[in-house]
Amino acid sequence: MLVKSNHIRLLDIALLMDLAQLGKAQAECLIRYLTQEADLLGWEAFLRILIENTPRYREDMMTVAEQLKQMGRKIGLQEGLKEGLQEGLQKGLREGLNRGINEGRSQQAREIARNLLSMGLDRDAIERATGMDNHELDSLVNSLA
Repeated sequence: MLVKSNHIRLLDIALLMDLAQLGKAQAECLIRYLTQEADLLGWEAFLRILIENTPRYREDMMTVAEQLKQMGRKIGLQEGLKEGLQEGLQKGLREGLNRGINEGRSQQAREIARNLLSMGLDRDAIERATGMDNHELDSLVNSLA
């Protein structure tokens, strides 16, 4: 019943706007004010009713409707960018942390291998102790030379 009542009031307002022959700025101001009250019907229904019942202001209301759409798109884009940025930062932090841990483990294995080589331990034992393969150990030995 409330929706029907609001619909009737909108028709009355549309008729009054048409009769009053408001200027563009006045009509736009009135439309913006009224749209604040249009939450029950929603923007599209509200503007459709006004446009259908005030042919003189059809273009102005279509301009307002387009501006509202653009505002909605802009807000949606900003929210999307914010969410995307947060997700990207979280993913980047996780990947960076994992990469740092892996590099730290690799550096620690090289340091242990260097110490074991300087102690004269055989290569097979060093490979088993550090998890390094023969190629990695060769590269380490060549870097020490």
